[in-house]
Amino acid sequence: MVGMGEIDIEELDIADAAEADQRALFDLQVAWWTTALPSRELPEFSGWVRRQRTPEIGWGRSRFLVARERGRVVGYARGYLPTGDNAHLVTGEVVVDERRRGKGIGTALLRHAVRLADRDTAEASWVPRGGEGERWATARGFAVVSSLTLQDLVLTGPLPEPGEVPAGYRLAHWTGRAPEALLDAYADALNTTKDQPMGDSAIELTTYTPERVRQEEDTLSAAGVDVWVVLALYGDEAAGVTVVHRTLSRPSIGHQRYTGVLPAHRGKGIGRLVKAHLLRRLTGIEIVETETNSTNEHMRRINHSLGFTDRITTVDLCARTADLAL
Repeated sequence: MVGMGEIDIEELDIADAAEADQRALFDLQVAWWTTALPSRELPEFSGWVRRQRTPEIGWGRSRFLVARERGRVVGYARGYLPTGDNAHLVTGEVVVDERRRGKGIGTALLRHAVRLADRDTAEASWVPRGGEGERWATARGFAVVSSLTLQDLVLTGPLPEPGEVPAGYRLAHWTGRAPEALLDAYADALNTTKDQPMGDSAIELTTYTPERVRQEEDTLSAAGVDVWVVLALYGDEAAGVTVVHRTLSRPSIGHQRYTGVLPAHRGKGIGRLVKAHLLRRLTGIEIVETETNSTNEHMRRINHSLGFTDRITTVDLCARTADLAL
């Protein structure tokens, strides 16, 4: 534990933490989410805790540092220490009770988090553009490296028409685990997401193999995440894919995670086709959310044609940890 006047900073294992501490962390995140990223549905506590406890393939489990004032949690730093391609990196966010801001708590949390992580580079995502969080981070040495446009679609009126499947193509769809016969093609399709614009982000995107797909499916199942997939095929080869997740913490919200088309099949409307077909397969979903790099005009236009509207723009921030002013 590190002391800072009336503030103590300590590591907290979310899996073994008392429910009161879990609630305090959850309440801080919801308060931040409500003001920074206004949402149509806020998370539910038990589903949120289950998600924090479940390690993500290649990224591990959420790690927490908490700031306490007279024993009460008033801020936290949450981070991931990825392995493999991203072993140089720590990612996460710092959140402080708005009533305790301006006292150096966030800076102290960041300083101790960076020291414990012992990584060359730190990156934060989903920071509202032009907001207090961006100003705080850039003042400490972070730079904006990319931006995302968050979009959503309310599934109330008639769904968009998907159009005809081009000659020579066919669509496969499933929920949960990929059929064994389609596993190789599914992994190939997921690897198209490595072509997406990332700006100057330090994150290296995953290379999918059939084994990696199965590991991720097991992880999502353990966390209680529902998965819907539409895969476009040309013969037996992958042409394009789109994937939607739903978490226990937000059961009426679908989050569109991946959409990609292999280079040989672009320009034929495959991206819009798979997304439109997937919208018709979702059950129990009221709203679909997605995020697209703000420079990716093509995908943003596809989403607009399906009825998505732009909600907010966020930025990704990155810094060499040795250069941070802490």
